[in-house]
Amino acid sequence: MAKDNAQQDLPAWFEETRKKGVSVAGNTLFTILKLADLPLQYYLLSSGLGLKVVHKLGGATISGAITSPTTAIGLSPYHSLVFGLAVGSAAKQIYWCLGVADNKFDPGFSTMIAAYNTVLNTLNTLLTLWAVTSNSPSISGTWTELCTSRPSVAIGAGLYGLGIFTEWWCEVQRKRYKQNPANKGKLCTEGLFGLARNINYGGYTLWRAGYSIVCAGLPWGAFMFVFLAGDFSQRAIPLLETYLARKYGEHWKAVQKEVPYKLFPYIY
Repeated sequence: MAKDNAQQDLPAWFEETRKKGVSVAGNTLFTILKLADLPLQYYLLSSGLGLKVVHKLGGATISGAITSPTTAIGLSPYHSLVFGLAVGSAAKQIYWCLGVADNKFDPGFSTMIAAYNTVLNTLNTLLTLWAVTSNSPSISGTWTELCTSRPSVAIGAGLYGLGIFTEWWCEVQRKRYKQNPANKGKLCTEGLFGLARNINYGGYTLWRAGYSIVCAGLPWGAFMFVFLAGDFSQRAIPLLETYLARKYGEHWKAVQKEVPYKLFPYIY
């Protein structure tokens, strides 16, 4: 017979990530790696290195200088926006690491999470430079021209903003819930977590999809959405909910009834 959630085995590495506490080394390393991602993305866009990488991979690059006309940071409005998405994601994730997360992440796990996000950011940056995928307008003019000539850029930016806010705010709400002594030993089902049990994963999926749309259009954004939603629903959520079933027992069953959706409200 198949085991139920509470009886299923969990990998040792997952059990380690659920331990409460603070790893100074892990948090410090994660913060340094997230900050290091920003000059990397900027250098790829501003120095011509990104264009060379695309050429080395056999791709044709976008025509015209990517830094003309320039904004205050020396990039075109479009690539300034792309760099801004990297800045926003770094700020959100560093805040999560230092101000919200209560799990003890060792240096190895912190490095893996930071590297994963840097790989996705770098891929998006390179796709903005590849002629086949780039969502760059044909004329890199003003911010208004950027949004009107490429409506998907505005759609992606809006989705990114919604996802970043969702992931950030639900985590703030959960931390406040846990800080209330009356809620000791309970799972948060208030605020955004009253809409979906893993809405933080849903928020991440949305902003990553929005980031991808800005960089390479709707097809790439749709692929990223399906990839992340599939990974969360088939891997991350089953692991987490197996752990929660084992730890919380009957309380977990009550939470499942109270909040039936796993990732997105009224969808899944």
